[in-house]
Amino acid sequence: MRRVKDWLLQAACLTFFGLVVWAWFWAVQPNGEAEAQPTALGPANAILCNQAAGLTAGPTTITQVLAAITGQRINICGWSVTNSGAAGTFSLSYGTGSNCGTGTVALIPALSVGTTAVTDHSGSAVLSTPLSQALCITPSVATISAVIWVSQSP
Repeated sequence: MRRVKDWLLQAACLTFFGLVVWAWFWAVQPNGEAEAQPTALGPANAILCNQAAGLTAGPTTITQVLAAITGQRINICGWSVTNSGAAGTFSLSYGTGSNCGTGTVALIPALSVGTTAVTDHSGSAVLSTPLSQALCITPSVATISAVIWVSQSP
């Protein structure tokens, strides 16, 4: 008889412990609603790039690589810049007018590029221009060429 009582006491303790663990694990709020999941960080909808803009070697001044479209912004996912000659730099900017000549604003500062390609590419947009702005690149030497992955959106 004592064995049965001990067994029943152990079963009751284990059941109580199991209920406590279950309640803690499922974290039911006092109002009866389940605890909310953590909020995701970042944009709700990633902007993917479906175009490429390019610069062939030659210019050494600010040059438009993608024209502005009224009411659209240019989203940039990345770039690959190569240099077939001496070391140089390049920078990306936006503005209006011929070759971003009006209201020019730098998107990235001048980055060095030697004979090894400088590539920075993401699966989604990491930079965007304001609405109705063109995208420009400024190479410091005539031996720099570039491909820039972009999309345009309202």
